[in-house]
Amino acid sequence: ACQDYLLVGGGSNFEDAMPWNGGTKRYHDRIYRLSRKDGQLSWAQPGWKLPLAMAYSACLSTEQGIYSLGGETADGPVANAFRLRVDGDSLQLDELPDLPVAVTSGGAALIGSTIYVVGGIDVDGASKHCFALDTEAPDAGWQILPSLPVPLSHAVVAAQSDGDETCIYVLGGRNKSGITSTFLSDIWKYSPSKQQWSKAGELKLDGQAPFGLSAGTGLPYGDQDILVFGGDKGNIFNETERLIDAAAKAETDEERAKYQAQKIKNLTSHPGFCKDVYLFNCLTGELTLAGEIGGDTQVTTTAFWWNGQIIIPGGEVRPGVRSKLVTQGTLE
Repeated sequence: ACQDYLLVGGGSNFEDAMPWNGGTKRYHDRIYRLSRKDGQLSWAQPGWKLPLAMAYSACLSTEQGIYSLGGETADGPVANAFRLRVDGDSLQLDELPDLPVAVTSGGAALIGSTIYVVGGIDVDGASKHCFALDTEAPDAGWQILPSLPVPLSHAVVAAQSDGDETCIYVLGGRNKSGITSTFLSDIWKYSPSKQQWSKAGELKLDGQAPFGLSAGTGLPYGDQDILVFGGDKGNIFNETERLIDAAAKAETDEERAKYQAQKIKNLTSHPGFCKDVYLFNCLTGELTLAGEIGGDTQVTTTAFWWNGQIIIPGGEVRPGVRSKLVTQGTLE
């Protein structure tokens, strides 16, 4: 979102059938515009398109426009980076230098005029990448910064003050090195002045065990907090991975069919994702439960501020199911 408009572009869905029934993931390039005029909101389809049919880029909404960083097409991760701006009835697309590595499902945040892109999936899986680009001197290209302590994708990435300076925070995420994915509870902090990563906390409520969380959305709030809106805690995700592995190793058709049927049952009866809203205090390192999402939790999308409102567009509400919903919220 930027000024009086909100753009929703690209994305993916399963148009013909669910993925476990042979459905093909389709990628899109169409851009939709939501405009605000005289307090009224209206959608339009102006015929604008992204340079690629793509999804899962790291996105940033700024006063200068909307940044799209990396992402993927049907052929895999891409390194494309660009900025979208609306000028009257026209869409302006400003190309930026490609990322040093093609990466999808990463996170991004802005400190001053510098964009940071963190984590994501490259051709080898979840990554430790951390790149920075000064938007006031884009021709200088991307700077490769110290790597994350752990490889991860699908994390919440936000810029917030630690009391001394504005830092990049990375909350949760996931990676995979075996049969099942690891859902991460770590909270990491990158300090630009020190050019180093440090542990800032854990996804852990007072008196309870740490929990992993992936694919949620989040954004900075006030001058010391980060809000996290739901996500996937991984229980059904991991069970599905185990069933896929068991089916692949099955020695008989009957055994294979049993595992596949259980997998489909788990996916079709999926209750949706975690509805908790968390508040992480960057000064104290404490995580608190701030509330609950009223409807379906939207994951693998982006949360951002628009005219004082929290906006979460589209996303996935259960495995294979995309949402048309654009959630608007405020904090009481």
